[in-house]
Amino acid sequence: MSPNPFRFFASKIFSKNFIGVDLGSASLKTVQISNMGGKKLENYGQLKTEYFFGQAKDASWHKEALLSKENLIKALRAVLKEAKIKEKNAFFAIPDYATFFTTFQVPSMSRQELEEAVKYEAPRHIPLPLADVTLDWGIVKGAPQLEGRAPLKVLMVAVPNETIYQYQEIAKALGLNIVALESEVFSLARALVKYQDRRGVVCLVDLGDKSTTINIVSQSVLRASHSIDISGEEISGALSEAFGIDFRRAEIIKKMYGIQREEIIRGLILPLIDSVIKEIKNILNSYFLEEKEKVEKIIISGGNSSLPGLRDHFSESLRLPVETGNPFLDFSYPPGLELILKKIGPEFTIAVGAALRGVSK
Repeated sequence: MSPNPFRFFASKIFSKNFIGVDLGSASLKTVQISNMGGKKLENYGQLKTEYFFGQAKDASWHKEALLSKENLIKALRAVLKEAKIKEKNAFFAIPDYATFFTTFQVPSMSRQELEEAVKYEAPRHIPLPLADVTLDWGIVKGAPQLEGRAPLKVLMVAVPNETIYQYQEIAKALGLNIVALESEVFSLARALVKYQDRRGVVCLVDLGDKSTTINIVSQSVLRASHSIDISGEEISGALSEAFGIDFRRAEIIKKMYGIQREEIIRGLILPLIDSVIKEIKNILNSYFLEEKEKVEKIIISGGNSSLPGLRDHFSESLRLPVETGNPFLDFSYPPGLELILKKIGPEFTIAVGAALRGVSK
């Protein structure tokens, strides 16, 4: 998919098997897939951080636990062992809250001139010293030309070097070979934009536990990516506070009832969901004014996308078709796994998308 995902440490690996790793705040996911006569799911594993780090008392425990590199190594080692994954070539997805996205426009110019323009623009958009981050960028509209042509629109992504070093150390401790790192938005798009959508315009909404990302993909190109702080943690925190229960019980209630039935629970969750919908509307309107393209459908994913009543509410509010993403849709796997994979698919989207970078052509 274009623009090219992060090229950090990317190398050509002659292998038919790859693993994708998603170190999420609520759980760690990994999948092993192969590309032998079609995409095949070989193994998958998941570890809920609440079970690894103990009983959750409030929403802050996620941050405390996952900031520890040692804990991440222990947890990921447990996931790989439980799933019996022995493949060493891995793609790691970097969470959106650890990356900075921006788009900007420059006059038409040659690629060499564009390289210099990106360096000039970066300090104006990145809230960290350039020496402390690694940059990647791609053209999302236009093509490098001589003067006099249409302006170029550039998507730039920056990741703190500290984050990159941490991922390298985790992989080294586990004996994994990092083929490449990439921002999770690229993994998301690779997993969810299927063949039938590659010529259209879709909005991918990833309802994560730490943040929500709203992304627009047009003709297989990531055109825009926005992150907002409204998240699954915030929803569970609201339930925890209102009912005086621990965070784990609040999570169970959230996933059991969603916004479909109990009025008290619906009243606590719905304002947060509607705030997300308001942001989506603003982004879609801005995109249409700028690009003159209408989004044709919404695909929701992430651990909170399966809340009862959520998909219908999105569709009614946005007046667009809404699908729940299934990254395993075009995979082969044992028939007995069909129901479970459909259920857990939204949570595994990032890990699947990362692994697909190794087998996608």
